[in-house]
Amino acid sequence: MSDIPSPCVAVCQIDRESGHCLGCWRTIEEISGWSGFDGERRLQIIAELHDRRGAAAPRLRRKNRRRAGTATSVD
Repeated sequence: MSDIPSPCVAVCQIDRESGHCLGCWRTIEEISGWSGFDGERRLQIIAELHDRRGAAAPRLRRKNRRRAGTATSVD
């Protein structure tokens, strides 16, 4: 076993388009296999996570952006 911790942030939601978890950005296969992976494989996955998030961010940002003028204020 490796002492490299899981990147899980307890926001477990798989994006259907990319196949990545929107919390940790791993695939289902990477999540389920994590405990059996050696340190080298874990580091390889972790190294890819930032790029995955960056690639998905523009698409996700457009999808969730509020329309201008719909924000409400609290008095």
